[in-house]
Amino acid sequence: MSASVYPKAASYFHWLVAAPLIGSIGCVLKCQQSPKEEKGKWMYRHKSLGLLTGIIVAPRLGYRLFNAARYQIGHPSGTSPIEGKVADLSHAALYAFMTIMPASGIAMGYYGGKGLPFFWTTIPGAATPNGSIAKNSFSIHKTLGTYGKYLIPIHMGGAVKHSVFGNGIWHRINPFSKPMH
Repeated sequence: MSASVYPKAASYFHWLVAAPLIGSIGCVLKCQQSPKEEKGKWMYRHKSLGLLTGIIVAPRLGYRLFNAARYQIGHPSGTSPIEGKVADLSHAALYAFMTIMPASGIAMGYYGGKGLPFFWTTIPGAATPNGSIAKNSFSIHKTLGTYGKYLIPIHMGGAVKHSVFGNGIWHRINPFSKPMH
């Protein structure tokens, strides 16, 4: 039998990753629309929030891998087999996105030699930069960022769809909810 809610730790990780991930995307989108003199500040924020996302994603992935059995939560009632497969695929893609984006951003900053901006400080980059790794990381980051950012509204849209159709799903990922019987 599947659980009615995600474990509390999983719920907290969900929201703790969501905030800096969405903030990082918002900052890069704002940067793209900003005048040249403001771009640096928005990219600094983007990189800081991206690094924070990576810091939180690492233990989230570990928790997820070591507690896979506790994640056996079925799809809401009325979910078609195709819709269920699409949901599973979009979740896997979202995990890849929230892992690869920070990893490629970190590699880009570190191996590019400029370091990793992190709010009030900068973590130093490689003493001997490796342009090849930095360039490949940039390519991955740019391509995945261009398309991957759409996974978040797809994920949120699925949640809204289930709510509209009467599937009370918010309690499943709310760390403050109690199991529904």
